[in-house]
Amino acid sequence: MPHLLNVWPSVSRRLASASRVLLLFDYDGTLTPIVARPEIATLSEETRRSLTTLAGMDKFVVGVVSGRGLSDLEALVAIPGLVYAGNHGLEISGAGMDFIHQDAPSFEATLVEIAKSLERGLGGVPGILVDNKRLTITVHFRSTPDSYASQVDSMVVATAAPYVDSGTMRITRGKKVVEVRPNLDWGKGQAIEKIREDCRDNPYPVFFGDDQTDEDGFTVVQDAGGLAVFIGPPRQNTKALHQLESPAEVQQTLELLTCLDQA
Repeated sequence: MPHLLNVWPSVSRRLASASRVLLLFDYDGTLTPIVARPEIATLSEETRRSLTTLAGMDKFVVGVVSGRGLSDLEALVAIPGLVYAGNHGLEISGAGMDFIHQDAPSFEATLVEIAKSLERGLGGVPGILVDNKRLTITVHFRSTPDSYASQVDSMVVATAAPYVDSGTMRITRGKKVVEVRPNLDWGKGQAIEKIREDCRDNPYPVFFGDDQTDEDGFTVVQDAGGLAVFIGPPRQNTKALHQLESPAEVQQTLELLTCLDQA
């Protein structure tokens, strides 16, 4: 798995030759480091400046595709001209898009019930956060002692079991998070496809991500002949073919991209 910056000359030639480029990023662990509480994950000034510059360039369509709720994502990033895809792409806004998956709202009442049950069941776990994002639920345990990890996972599985067994919900996992999501054939990959289709000019797709929920996005981008970049140490169990070590290296890449038109 080549390090993206080590092969930048060839990658930059590929990007420069494209008439337009769709640049999409996960948020936590990609544009910002993973932190103990989701509300304190903020963009660095350098990253914000680079994203703002890229969003103003005709060559790029820039977006963030995240498991966060859409309103939370828009408030944290708050850069005009970006495409924002929240709840793993169940809701998308910006650049002329205003999308909610047609089936997602029908799950809201059930998600409220599950979130209340989880809050009761996990009430004694230190540092736990049950985040009902309206269309999905994320249980964060980054601030929880490691000894509680299996208890948290087991409680989420047990609470969601009737809904999983009925085919209503599914469980996904990430970096010290467990999620309960509607059992829809929809994720970041389908969201990326939709964003690209709505661009109408077949832009060259690029996606940066760091977690398991980004894998279907990597697959979609590479199947389209684009560039998928995994953020973290090199590993075998990813569909991405390129790698960066950290959000700091993502920022270095953003700076290089701002110079691409002049390349």
